[in-house]
Amino acid sequence: MKKRLCYLEGEKFSIKRIFSSQVSQNIITNYLAVVWMGGLSLALIPLYLKRLGPDQWGVVAICMAIQGFLGLLDAGLGQIMPRDIARVAEDRGAVARVFRVFSCAYFGLGLIGLVLGQAAVPWLIVRWFNQGQGVAGGTDLALRLVLVQFFFQFANNAHTGYWNGLQAQKLANFRQCAFGTAKHAGALTLVYLWRADAIAYLMPFVLVSAIEWLSNLRAVRRGLGDFVNGGVSVEELRVLAREAGLLALGVLIGMLVSQIDRIVLSRSVDIASYGRYVIVANLGLAFMQLQYPLIRAFFPRIVRADASGGDFPLLRLAGGVFVLCVLPCLLVAAVAPWLLQFWLGDSRMVDEGTLPLRLILGAVAVNAMYQLIYQRILSLGYSRLVVVINAVVLAVVAPLAIFLAPKYGVVAGGLAWIFGSLMQFGLGLLWFLKGKK
Repeated sequence: MKKRLCYLEGEKFSIKRIFSSQVSQNIITNYLAVVWMGGLSLALIPLYLKRLGPDQWGVVAICMAIQGFLGLLDAGLGQIMPRDIARVAEDRGAVARVFRVFSCAYFGLGLIGLVLGQAAVPWLIVRWFNQGQGVAGGTDLALRLVLVQFFFQFANNAHTGYWNGLQAQKLANFRQCAFGTAKHAGALTLVYLWRADAIAYLMPFVLVSAIEWLSNLRAVRRGLGDFVNGGVSVEELRVLAREAGLLALGVLIGMLVSQIDRIVLSRSVDIASYGRYVIVANLGLAFMQLQYPLIRAFFPRIVRADASGGDFPLLRLAGGVFVLCVLPCLLVAAVAPWLLQFWLGDSRMVDEGTLPLRLILGAVAVNAMYQLIYQRILSLGYSRLVVVINAVVLAVVAPLAIFLAPKYGVVAGGLAWIFGSLMQFGLGLLWFLKGKK
């Protein structure tokens, strides 16, 4: 009896230690942030859709597409920065130097995206969206507002990368949830009490994004203290460009693959159908966030294990990804029609969105398995392999989406996702198995 009691006490102590560890706390807070932000967005979509109507919601969907496309500028930086911070985490001065270089890069690239995007707005409205057949009034101002929001959100990625690299993800998650909630609170207030259009929706997002960037910058500077002082040389930026160049190209191509459905459909279908597709796509892709808390929490350890020649429990991570991401995707795909009807109460949405949603959920499940392989590719620095895999996928998926869109409409977006994910996983698995021989 005493032995059993001691064993239980030891077990309780072990469990307590597990949940008090930094990795466990990061995983828990990562998932809480995903649930809160994803759940908040999904819960509010019916309210936004009801108030804005299909046309103005279509304008919001176009703005989301612009943000997603400009997010291609983050090719490589978002994955390299946490790695570089993690490598020098014990040297505060080195961390400050890494932060300064990446912060400058994010700011400069964001500014380039802002300027080029503003210049392209007239052409996009006249020549691209809805095949040039016209869009709802106020679309030009909405696009200009979302470009300003993009700039602040993009520059803020430097702060997120800094905290992720130091495994201070509890702080990053808390701030993300707080500011994200403020954005939606402001949008709901203006949409319901001021005017029911995309401009009222976007204005709080722009303002709060600017406040978030400034607040996070001050928080990082306080953390670095006197080490934050100093400039960034052109040579440091050149070194970053050389180091990140090949990986950035691979990630850029991969991100383009992830946006090809929205790029093609924004021209091929009417604004209302495009808005419906974005809703179901956002729902499906929200499940992709279920894998990232685990990946973010363990990636610094993967880097250190590879650098020191240690072992990493890949099978345990795979089990976690299956239970927390793959299985939920399969379950939701099975009840997709009922879920859409319950969530939105729109039979047109059920008819038009069920098949794309199921295809995207299947793609997310496959992508979760590919991420297990991709993290090792990234940690080992096999940038050329990333370029090859993503280039092959893009060469197949882009023509496929363009060919299928006129005939199958929004379903072509789901088909592009499932084909692309299967190809990525297949090519990554070939590399992994070859390396095991």
